[in-house]
Amino acid sequence: MLRNQLDLARALWWALRGRTDVGPDDVPLAYNGLDRAVVWTITAVGVIETVIVHVLVSWPPLRWSLLALSVYGVLGLLAFDATTRQHPHLLRDGELVLRSGHFRSVRVPLEDVVQVRKHVRNEHGRTVEMTDDGVAVSFMGGTDVELRFATPTPVDVDGRISTVERVSFSAADPAAAVSRLRTATTGVDR
Repeated sequence: MLRNQLDLARALWWALRGRTDVGPDDVPLAYNGLDRAVVWTITAVGVIETVIVHVLVSWPPLRWSLLALSVYGVLGLLAFDATTRQHPHLLRDGELVLRSGHFRSVRVPLEDVVQVRKHVRNEHGRTVEMTDDGVAVSFMGGTDVELRFATPTPVDVDGRISTVERVSFSAADPAAAVSRLRTATTGVDR
Protein backbone atom coordinates (compact mmCIF):
# COMPACT_ATOMS: atom_id res chain seq x y z
CA MET A 1 0.00 0.00 0.00
CA LEU A 2 2.77 2.43 0.92
CA ARG A 3 4.63 1.53 -2.27
CA ASN A 4 1.55 2.34 -4.37
CA GLN A 5 1.18 5.70 -2.63
CA LEU A 6 4.83 6.50 -3.29
CA ASP A 7 4.43 5.44 -6.93
CA LEU A 8 1.41 7.73 -7.27
CA ALA A 9 3.46 10.60 -5.82
CA ARG A 10 6.16 9.77 -8.38
CA ALA A 11 3.50 9.86 -11.12
CA LEU A 12 2.62 13.43 -10.14
CA TRP A 13 6.32 14.37 -10.18
CA TRP A 14 6.79 12.73 -13.58
CA ALA A 15 3.67 14.54 -14.88
CA LEU A 16 5.19 17.88 -13.89
CA ARG A 17 8.39 16.92 -15.73
CA GLY A 18 6.63 15.38 -18.77
CA ARG A 19 8.34 12.02 -18.23
CA THR A 20 7.11 8.60 -19.38
CA ASP A 21 8.33 5.05 -18.88
CA VAL A 22 8.98 4.38 -22.58
CA GLY A 23 12.42 3.38 -23.86
CA PRO A 24 13.99 4.77 -27.05
CA ASP A 25 13.25 1.59 -29.05
CA ASP A 26 9.80 0.96 -27.54
CA VAL A 27 6.60 1.59 -29.48
CA PRO A 28 3.94 2.86 -27.05
CA LEU A 29 0.36 1.61 -27.43
CA ALA A 30 -1.97 3.78 -25.35
CA TYR A 31 -4.81 1.98 -23.62
CA ASN A 32 -6.66 4.93 -22.16
CA GLY A 33 -8.34 7.82 -23.83
CA LEU A 34 -12.08 7.74 -23.36
CA ASP A 35 -11.58 7.95 -19.61
CA ARG A 36 -10.16 11.46 -19.79
CA ALA A 37 -13.59 13.13 -19.73
CA VAL A 38 -14.62 11.01 -16.75
CA VAL A 39 -11.41 11.75 -14.85
CA TRP A 40 -11.61 15.49 -15.42
CA THR A 41 -15.32 15.58 -14.54
CA ILE A 42 -14.70 13.75 -11.26
CA THR A 43 -11.71 16.00 -10.57
CA ALA A 44 -13.80 19.14 -11.14
CA VAL A 45 -16.56 17.81 -8.88
CA GLY A 46 -13.92 16.95 -6.26
CA VAL A 47 -12.51 20.47 -6.34
CA ILE A 48 -16.00 22.00 -6.04
CA GLU A 49 -16.81 19.63 -3.17
CA THR A 50 -13.56 20.58 -1.43
CA VAL A 51 -14.39 24.29 -1.60
CA ILE A 52 -18.02 23.83 -0.49
CA VAL A 53 -17.11 21.60 2.45
CA HIS A 54 -14.36 23.98 3.50
CA VAL A 55 -16.82 26.91 3.50
CA LEU A 56 -19.72 25.06 5.18
CA VAL A 57 -17.87 23.27 7.99
CA SER A 58 -17.25 25.73 10.81
CA TRP A 59 -15.35 23.62 13.34
CA PRO A 60 -11.67 24.24 12.42
CA PRO A 61 -10.22 20.78 13.24
CA LEU A 62 -12.87 19.07 11.10
CA ARG A 63 -12.65 21.71 8.34
CA TRP A 64 -8.90 21.34 7.95
CA SER A 65 -9.01 17.55 8.22
CA LEU A 66 -11.65 17.36 5.48
CA LEU A 67 -9.67 19.82 3.36
CA ALA A 68 -6.53 17.68 3.65
CA LEU A 69 -8.51 14.52 2.85
CA SER A 70 -10.22 16.15 -0.15
CA VAL A 71 -6.97 17.49 -1.58
CA TYR A 72 -5.39 14.05 -1.08
CA GLY A 73 -8.30 12.45 -3.00
CA VAL A 74 -8.09 14.90 -5.90
CA LEU A 75 -4.31 14.47 -6.13
CA GLY A 76 -4.76 10.68 -6.02
CA LEU A 77 -7.17 10.81 -8.95
CA LEU A 78 -4.82 13.03 -10.95
CA ALA A 79 -1.92 10.70 -10.11
CA PHE A 80 -3.89 7.66 -11.30
CA ASP A 81 -4.65 9.42 -14.58
CA ALA A 82 -0.98 10.36 -14.92
CA THR A 83 0.33 6.85 -14.24
CA THR A 84 -1.90 5.32 -16.93
CA ARG A 85 -0.51 7.81 -19.46
CA GLN A 86 3.10 7.42 -18.31
CA HIS A 87 3.01 3.61 -18.50
CA PRO A 88 1.41 2.66 -21.85
CA HIS A 89 1.55 -0.82 -23.33
CA LEU A 90 4.90 -1.31 -25.10
CA LEU A 91 5.70 -3.11 -28.32
CA ARG A 92 9.33 -4.20 -28.16
CA ASP A 93 11.50 -6.42 -30.30
CA GLY A 94 9.80 -9.82 -29.95
CA GLU A 95 7.69 -8.83 -26.94
CA LEU A 96 4.51 -7.01 -26.01
CA VAL A 97 4.40 -5.53 -22.50
CA LEU A 98 0.83 -4.91 -21.34
CA ARG A 99 0.54 -2.55 -18.38
CA SER A 100 -2.03 -0.99 -16.13
CA GLY A 101 -0.25 2.10 -14.91
CA HIS A 102 2.59 1.18 -12.61
CA PHE A 103 0.37 -1.37 -10.84
CA ARG A 104 0.33 -4.44 -13.12
CA SER A 105 2.26 -5.80 -16.10
CA VAL A 106 2.07 -8.80 -18.42
CA ARG A 107 4.98 -9.69 -20.73
CA VAL A 108 3.89 -11.50 -23.88
CA PRO A 109 6.40 -13.09 -26.30
CA LEU A 110 5.36 -12.58 -29.92
CA GLU A 111 7.17 -15.39 -31.74
CA ASP A 112 4.24 -17.89 -31.66
CA VAL A 113 1.41 -15.45 -32.44
CA VAL A 114 -0.80 -16.79 -35.24
CA GLN A 115 -3.69 -14.35 -35.07
CA VAL A 116 -4.14 -10.70 -34.14
CA ARG A 117 -7.64 -9.28 -34.33
CA LYS A 118 -9.96 -6.65 -33.02
CA HIS A 119 -12.27 -8.42 -30.58
CA VAL A 120 -14.36 -6.32 -28.18
CA ARG A 121 -15.37 -7.68 -24.78
CA ASN A 122 -16.66 -5.52 -21.93
CA GLU A 123 -17.37 -7.93 -19.11
CA HIS A 124 -14.07 -8.05 -17.27
CA GLY A 125 -14.33 -7.64 -13.50
CA ARG A 126 -10.62 -7.20 -12.83
CA THR A 127 -7.79 -5.36 -14.50
CA VAL A 128 -5.82 -8.58 -15.06
CA GLU A 129 -7.96 -11.70 -15.39
CA MET A 130 -6.67 -15.22 -15.84
CA THR A 131 -8.96 -17.79 -17.47
CA ASP A 132 -8.39 -21.45 -18.32
CA ASP A 133 -6.84 -20.59 -21.67
CA GLY A 134 -5.87 -16.94 -21.53
CA VAL A 135 -5.20 -13.66 -19.82
CA ALA A 136 -7.01 -10.35 -20.26
CA VAL A 137 -5.58 -6.94 -19.38
CA SER A 138 -8.60 -4.66 -19.40
CA PHE A 139 -9.10 -0.94 -18.97
CA MET A 140 -12.40 0.12 -17.40
CA GLY A 141 -13.62 -3.48 -17.80
CA GLY A 142 -13.04 -3.78 -21.53
CA THR A 143 -10.63 -5.31 -24.01
CA ASP A 144 -10.63 -4.83 -27.76
CA VAL A 145 -7.55 -6.59 -29.18
CA GLU A 146 -6.88 -10.33 -29.04
CA LEU A 147 -3.74 -12.35 -29.79
CA ARG A 148 -3.87 -16.11 -30.35
CA PHE A 149 -0.87 -18.42 -30.23
CA ALA A 150 0.03 -21.53 -32.27
CA THR A 151 0.72 -23.48 -29.08
CA PRO A 152 0.20 -22.70 -25.39
CA THR A 153 2.73 -19.97 -24.64
CA PRO A 154 4.29 -18.89 -21.33
CA VAL A 155 3.63 -15.26 -20.40
CA ASP A 156 4.91 -13.35 -17.38
CA VAL A 157 1.99 -12.03 -15.32
CA ASP A 158 3.37 -9.77 -12.58
CA GLY A 159 6.46 -11.95 -12.20
CA ARG A 160 4.64 -15.30 -12.36
CA ILE A 161 4.74 -17.50 -15.46
CA SER A 162 1.38 -18.69 -16.82
CA THR A 163 0.76 -20.69 -19.99
CA VAL A 164 -1.97 -19.27 -22.22
CA GLU A 165 -3.45 -19.75 -25.69
CA ARG A 166 -4.74 -16.20 -26.06
CA VAL A 167 -4.16 -12.70 -24.68
CA SER A 168 -6.73 -9.90 -24.75
CA PHE A 169 -6.04 -6.27 -23.97
CA SER A 170 -7.42 -2.78 -24.27
CA ALA A 171 -6.04 -0.24 -26.73
CA ALA A 172 -7.10 3.36 -27.25
CA ASP A 173 -6.79 2.78 -31.02
CA PRO A 174 -7.44 -0.94 -31.61
CA ALA A 175 -7.00 -0.73 -35.40
CA ALA A 176 -3.54 0.84 -35.04
CA ALA A 177 -2.57 -1.69 -32.35
CA VAL A 178 -3.64 -4.60 -34.57
CA SER A 179 -1.74 -3.13 -37.52
CA ARG A 180 1.46 -2.63 -35.51
CA LEU A 181 1.25 -6.11 -34.01
CA ARG A 182 0.71 -7.69 -37.42
CA THR A 183 3.75 -5.83 -38.70
CA ALA A 184 5.81 -6.94 -35.69
CA THR A 185 4.88 -10.61 -36.10
CA THR A 186 5.29 -12.91 -39.07
CA GLY A 187 2.82 -15.47 -40.37
CA VAL A 188 -0.10 -13.79 -38.61
CA ASP A 189 -3.64 -14.56 -39.72
CA ARG A 190 -5.67 -11.49 -40.63
